[in-house]
Amino acid sequence: MLFSSMRRSYPRYPVQRIASYHYGERRFLTLTLDLGLGGMKIKTNDHLPEGEHLDFKLVLGTSSIWVKGRIAYSGFLKDKQSVSGVQFIELSSQADIILRDYLANSEESRSRQRRVIAASGVSVIGMGNSKAIEK
Repeated sequence: MLFSSMRRSYPRYPVQRIASYHYGERRFLTLTLDLGLGGMKIKTNDHLPEGEHLDFKLVLGTSSIWVKGRIAYSGFLKDKQSVSGVQFIELSSQADIILRDYLANSEESRSRQRRVIAASGVSVIGMGNSKAIEK
């Protein structure tokens, strides 16, 4: 596992959001695979070297924030794309508030969805993708 020797300070949530980052002289778009107060996992077309510091713009609902992140790990997927773990190293107090609010509302929404599904008697497989199979 790519992340086996490291411990996270904050939980991560399965959140797919558009993000952009600057690497060298170019700007790239990416997709988050998970997101938390301490960092995120992103999927990219190009490998990002571990230890690299990058500026990211995250679009969170109707708001967007800028964060500085360090590539904590990077590896390749079967489809030849890359997945990287990003540790946030610089987050303004305003960006922190927006991120906390977004994550709290996202978790509340997932909890509501789980309660509705549980009450309906439906067995859930792959909750992150909202797939459900009848019993």
